[in-house]
Amino acid sequence: MCSQMDRDKDSLAEEPKPLDYYVREGLKQLQKDQLLCDTTIVAGGERFPCHRMLLAAINPYFRAMFSNSFRESQDGEVLLQDMDPSIVQVVVNYCYTEEIVLQPEMAQDLFVAASRLQILPLLESCSRFLLKHLSVENCLSLYELGYAHSDQALFEEAKALINVHFRRLSQEDESFLSLTPSTLISIISLDSLVISSELIVYRAVWHWVMAQLSSRLPFLRNLLAHVRLPLLTQEELQEVQAELEQYRDLRPRWKRLNRQERLQLSQGLRRGMYSTCIVCVDLFYMEGPELKTRDFQVACYNPQTETWEKLPILKSLYCARCVAVGDKLYVSGGVHTDDSYSDTLHEFCPLRGRWSQLPSMSVARASHGFLACNQKLFAMGGWRKYEAYLNSAESFDLVEKVWTPLAKMPFALSHFASAVLKEKLYLVGGVTDTVGSWFASRKVLIYDVSADSWSQVLLNHECYWSGAVAMNNGIYVIGGYFRSRVRHRNERWSELGSLRCSQKCFFLGEDGRVDKSVSIPRLPMKLAGAGVVRWKHRIYVLGGENTYLYNNLEGENQEEYYNTMFYWEPGATKWTQCQERLPFTSWGLSGFGCTTMKMPKKPIMELFRKTSVALTAIDPLNA
Repeated sequence: MCSQMDRDKDSLAEEPKPLDYYVREGLKQLQKDQLLCDTTIVAGGERFPCHRMLLAAINPYFRAMFSNSFRESQDGEVLLQDMDPSIVQVVVNYCYTEEIVLQPEMAQDLFVAASRLQILPLLESCSRFLLKHLSVENCLSLYELGYAHSDQALFEEAKALINVHFRRLSQEDESFLSLTPSTLISIISLDSLVISSELIVYRAVWHWVMAQLSSRLPFLRNLLAHVRLPLLTQEELQEVQAELEQYRDLRPRWKRLNRQERLQLSQGLRRGMYSTCIVCVDLFYMEGPELKTRDFQVACYNPQTETWEKLPILKSLYCARCVAVGDKLYVSGGVHTDDSYSDTLHEFCPLRGRWSQLPSMSVARASHGFLACNQKLFAMGGWRKYEAYLNSAESFDLVEKVWTPLAKMPFALSHFASAVLKEKLYLVGGVTDTVGSWFASRKVLIYDVSADSWSQVLLNHECYWSGAVAMNNGIYVIGGYFRSRVRHRNERWSELGSLRCSQKCFFLGEDGRVDKSVSIPRLPMKLAGAGVVRWKHRIYVLGGENTYLYNNLEGENQEEYYNTMFYWEPGATKWTQCQERLPFTSWGLSGFGCTTMKMPKKPIMELFRKTSVALTAIDPLNA
């Protein structure tokens, strides 16, 4: 006797298949038997009988052809010129079966055919296959393919490889010599090329032109308009001059350029002409706790060479904040040595070698938050004279050069850690005075840039003067003054309730909550007020302080300042101490501004430091 389960299985097996199954299988059989075919695709002399209704239903290319008075609609033949019959066979089979087995040797041709015939599912399959098999060896052809057919994903991924390997590709890859002029121009116009010298781009263009001199010489003038000739050093110019003298039909144009003219004509540096460095502002010489100079220094540290370089001095400020956008450094607010508070915003351009003042903030701020996101600067909270804590925030548009007020913070706050992650600004801990006297916050404030709104997340401890960096889809919070708000059994709160400097580090997820699954080693020493920045995949901690209650009858504060530097890479079990220390101070320092920015490499900086003759163009005499 059959069970109920067996009867259910039999019932399911007897259920009729859906209608689209019969339509698909019927069309496959009709095409196989060549029955009722009412049009024929012709390619390379081969004929492929098909059904108009199927082709028109799949894509708009055939739909337009068969529903209008085109020749193909009248005589029943579709001629696909310049398309290989083997590719057409694959396309026809796909239309009837939705089956495709892609191979590297035919994927590019099939991509072109799918794009031309507007068969979108096939085009998507080819695009995914090409992305999966993208390499240095085929990135030029796939870049050209993505560029010509508006495949943004393919274009961007291929471009990323070209950026890194441009020098090798332009001199050793034969496919480089087959690029169209428009594709070549799109490549040599990229700011993102990882090259240390513009001579590499000049040689690439010269190599391409010389491969077919007679037919390509007319393109030379237009190509060289995209080569940043004013960035050639004097030594490189001598090499170019010796090469040009061999061709009497080429005429170089020379001009004496100053710093500003060279910057304007070159239209910026390439990515490989920069080094990512750590920049510190508010550095000053201290001997003991006393300030000995009014010259507040700005210095740049290159972690690759482990060297410091002095930058032009900014007016005497401390507790100012800085942030970099590309190769521009911005410093806002701070306190002057006469105890007046600043509302100014300054910009430093390394290539111009000077500071310039931009429109001021609406209020003076010190020890505030200062971040950059989407070509805007964000100044948040802070404090000013007479210990007035601020809950205002404003943004500065780097394009329009105007400040705009933002939604007020949930409460006044200063001395907090801050970082940007996915168009949200995170303020961690800090000091506030909403209950009549200052106390440390146990909250994370999150500002949504697109919505102009704030939200709050609770921590299990109070903290202030920590550092924070965004990395690995979260926020690393480093050091600071802490006090736990989690009571253990029989624990009593200290009557003094003082916060203590900590070696503690923790990780916040995108939701602002502590993620204990991410392990960060404790700092080598207790630190607060240190400069904390991300450099590539490292977190650097510079300087800092430890203020604690001195063990005597008077209960005086004892302060220690440090000039040490440490770094940590995720996955490492401990922090590594750098050989170098903070410059300009043997005593130590805390509370200074610190950020990472792109700094032009030494040969480029030297080029911009003096007025000299530069090559601006090379013209064919017969142009």
